[in-house]
Amino acid sequence: MLNRQHLEQQQEQLRQQVNQLPASQRKQFYLAWEKQVKDPDSYAVLNYLLLAGLHHFYLHKWLRGAINLLVSLLALLLLLLGIWPLGLFLLVAISLIELPALFRADLQVLAYNNQKMQQLLEQVQHC
Repeated sequence: MLNRQHLEQQQEQLRQQVNQLPASQRKQFYLAWEKQVKDPDSYAVLNYLLLAGLHHFYLHKWLRGAINLLVSLLALLLLLLGIWPLGLFLLVAISLIELPALFRADLQVLAYNNQKMQQLLEQVQHC
């Protein structure tokens, strides 16, 4: 479970480490960071389409996104074929699984961004 206080402390520590880099490394970090940082609002918008799993693709969680998309398409196909109890069950199940992510979208993105920041920081420090 994601903890807001822990993630915010982690983010602040990472920012302090970035600020301590020499100017050239800090510039290199921020140039790379611009390309990798994810926006919580974009994630939230995609998350409203939770059945399709687009929010997982946005954070590069390819497998989970593909599973959501396939289960959603299967559920819709079952509904169209008249096998509505199973199709409805799948839609409800995927909704219940994904609903918590909808309410914690900002934390999901913060955790992702912290992870990317840590990776970039390590790359820049070793160059």
